[in-house]
Amino acid sequence: MSEIVGPLKWRLSFLEDVLEKIIGGGTPSRKVEEYYTGNISWVTVKDLVHHKISSSQEYITEKAIQNSATNLIPKGNVIIATRMAVGKAFINEVDVAINQDLKALIPNKNIIETKFLLYFLMNKSEEIEKMGTGTTVKGIRLEQLKKIRINVPSLPEQRKIAAILTSVDDAIEKTEAIIKQTEKAKKGLMQQLLTKGIGHTEFKQTEIGEIPEAWGVELLDNVATRKSGHTPNKKINNYWNGSIPWISLKDTQKLDNRYIRETTDYTTNAGIKNSSAVLLPAGTVVISRDATVGKVGIMGVKMATSQHFINYICGQTIDSRFLYYYLLSCRSIFKRIAAGNTIKTIGLPFFKEFKIALPPINEQRQISKILWAVDDRIEYEKKYLEQLGVLKKALMQSLLTGKVRVKVDENAEVTA
Repeated sequence: MSEIVGPLKWRLSFLEDVLEKIIGGGTPSRKVEEYYTGNISWVTVKDLVHHKISSSQEYITEKAIQNSATNLIPKGNVIIATRMAVGKAFINEVDVAINQDLKALIPNKNIIETKFLLYFLMNKSEEIEKMGTGTTVKGIRLEQLKKIRINVPSLPEQRKIAAILTSVDDAIEKTEAIIKQTEKAKKGLMQQLLTKGIGHTEFKQTEIGEIPEAWGVELLDNVATRKSGHTPNKKINNYWNGSIPWISLKDTQKLDNRYIRETTDYTTNAGIKNSSAVLLPAGTVVISRDATVGKVGIMGVKMATSQHFINYICGQTIDSRFLYYYLLSCRSIFKRIAAGNTIKTIGLPFFKEFKIALPPINEQRQISKILWAVDDRIEYEKKYLEQLGVLKKALMQSLLTGKVRVKVDENAEVTA
């Protein structure tokens, strides 16, 4: 089915009408180990991280393709998930084989551009996902896929639309790379600054490792006041929905982002007074001791916490930002000593005996200032990335529906 649609002069078609063919996939026998020793990318839904793919988690041989239902898909086509991650689509930048959860859409180049088809499917991904049926594993049938409706503008307009969206994707990719590189640099800086300090040439061996000669080793309890948390009675209404932020396991994902100011639940003064919960001052450093252990934050306002957290009110000889980064650097230690089958936990005796390397306060502030500046850059790039994502979504909704038209010379070639 194909018809010209209104003043747009776009052609309304079924997806199958703009394709040369649809190719399915399969899984070579796992019993034949040699099938998985080749150099041909065998793509599954586990590989659907980006909108383009040039590698995969597993590789197979030509013999595996010959003796299974999988197929080799030439590079430059659109592949979509019809099971598991229903609706996710990408372009394969190299020849790949696919499993049974994917379908390769081979576009008719006289009707539709590959990148335009990709962006159309990306824009429809949520709608396609909702078409999925099944209890354990969601999936859509081939006939459903074929009958998806698509508005198709002229090829020059398709190319221009694809070029605009590709430029945004390029900016997204570049920003993601900057974030990744900066986070890697931060990790290296933390390792260097929190063990070697700034400008030191003389070092000494201690019970927690080598540190600068001018540093000390202290029980954290000696330089910061440790406070536990508690949960006010959930059955008493006037203990809840107040104005005091109360950090619980629901807020774990908010940690590791420097300051925490908002929480899922809020308690009241009555809740604090009638429980073992403590109202802690802004600047208190909080660390999770249960479930996802070792997540750290600095309270940006007065707050309370549940019993799943340990809180440190910093004294005059320790800087809260320095302690934040120091505890972040100890994540592997916290994970290693956490015990429990269902929920991992760190017992209070560990925190009572926990020792840290302690530079002079001025050096602590220098160290935290350097790391804080790196985090500022990461935060800036993440916000920019979020803005790019919003822009891309808006552009797809406008350009791929014809709500906003692009100017093209119908006789000119436009490359994406």
